[in-house]
Amino acid sequence: MSALPSITPQHILGFEGARVVVIGDAMLDRYVAGAVDRISPEAPIPVLRVRRDHSVAGGAANAAMNIAALGVQTTLVAAWADDQAGRELGRLLSEAGVSASPVRRGAAPTIEKLRVVAGMQQIVRVDREDLEPLDAPGVDAAVEAVRTALGDDPSRAAIVLSDYAKGLLGDDLVARVIDLARGHGIPVVVDPKSADIRKYRGATIVKPNFSEALHMSGLHADAPDEGILDVIADRLLVDGIESLAVSLSAVGVEVIEASARTRIPTRARLVADVSGAGDSMIAGIAAGLASGLTTLQAVQVGNMAAGIACGRPGTAVVSSADLLNELLVASSPEERPGTIEDWDELARLVAVEKDAGKTVVFANGVFDLLHAGHVALLREARSLGDVLVVGVNSDESTARLKGPTRPLQPQGDRMSVLEAVRYVDFVTVFGEDTPRELIRTIRPDVIVKGSDYRPDQVVGGEDARAWGGRVHIVNLLDGVSTTRLSQGQQVRRG
Repeated sequence: MSALPSITPQHILGFEGARVVVIGDAMLDRYVAGAVDRISPEAPIPVLRVRRDHSVAGGAANAAMNIAALGVQTTLVAAWADDQAGRELGRLLSEAGVSASPVRRGAAPTIEKLRVVAGMQQIVRVDREDLEPLDAPGVDAAVEAVRTALGDDPSRAAIVLSDYAKGLLGDDLVARVIDLARGHGIPVVVDPKSADIRKYRGATIVKPNFSEALHMSGLHADAPDEGILDVIADRLLVDGIESLAVSLSAVGVEVIEASARTRIPTRARLVADVSGAGDSMIAGIAAGLASGLTTLQAVQVGNMAAGIACGRPGTAVVSSADLLNELLVASSPEERPGTIEDWDELARLVAVEKDAGKTVVFANGVFDLLHAGHVALLREARSLGDVLVVGVNSDESTARLKGPTRPLQPQGDRMSVLEAVRYVDFVTVFGEDTPRELIRTIRPDVIVKGSDYRPDQVVGGEDARAWGGRVHIVNLLDGVSTTRLSQGQQVRRG
């Protein structure tokens, strides 16, 4: 099997500025939880002493909230009423940063699922729903809401069809939304419930789970062996559907395209609850496609998000910080993104490391002709924490500091050499005379300087102490400097 395309933190940071419109069946999931310690004298039923009553967004609304948590501008087009459940759903969406475009479906109430839980056991579920399909004016209103949400410039956008078979996404509405997307060159991601795959003709990715894929294919099977997957591929990859992403639970995801099939292994390390994992996967795929990732890259992001969701109890919302944490915290310096000139991006990555409990160390300098003294300083700096960020003087600031003949190497070369040093996690550049603003941006735990400075002379030291950081002075190697190296080269050339 060929290697999967890599996913980097920059891909996740690139979600900002992308736009996704989710259209589908939104619902409110209510939970009433407590304890049962007696049977009712009125009937042979348990009596629940309520300890907690809370609500979460469900269905297409949960998918929209997951997408918004990835830093993507998100709009939800769905049907709900101006009732108590609808107002609560609107509040949850607003707090999550999701723009809502509700459409009316006659007198149908907001879809609500009430789960009564005793201890860890669900003892009853009460559903309130009216599955009457949208009428023609409702379909027109939904299409117009999608068009409006995309705006005049629908670049870096995607559409999600979140189909829970609750009456909103009829064949006509699905066809019109897909036609609208294709007219603008926008990818469409489908979370399907229909038994007829042809309903989603024109979609970019259709993401059934294995059970749904079997149902759509008219098959019965206990496990996703190669023969079954061959038949699924043959029956579901119909003309007009670009790819399938079949969730295989602990096995991973099978990506089926016309020219290839690719298995992406699961990333779930601990499964606490699979509720909502499908919405997390849809969110990752949609955010990836909207930001310009390939199909395989987008499905990898979705697979990563689903793995994180599975490790959490209940319906979980996975954020961009969660994905960055997944990519960064367990990686070695060799796998880090290395050079990051955008300080905002660097600050976000450093924040993820600190949130994971890691100690961030900062060192800075010109690093012109990297020598043993530099390496010794970087080695000791890295030993003081878990993550080392190195700030490099730009060419202009080096000339101001060292004179017009310096630097001997341009900043790009100096940064590339530092990135290759195994003690270094991130390299950035600053154009000011001192790194004070950079230090204030990333807020390191430890600032390291050589012994040619006293602690009270270290730029940023006072700032670091204000947020609980400190300064560490490293003894420099005697007789080693860039000046001596450059003079030695000049003598040899003579």
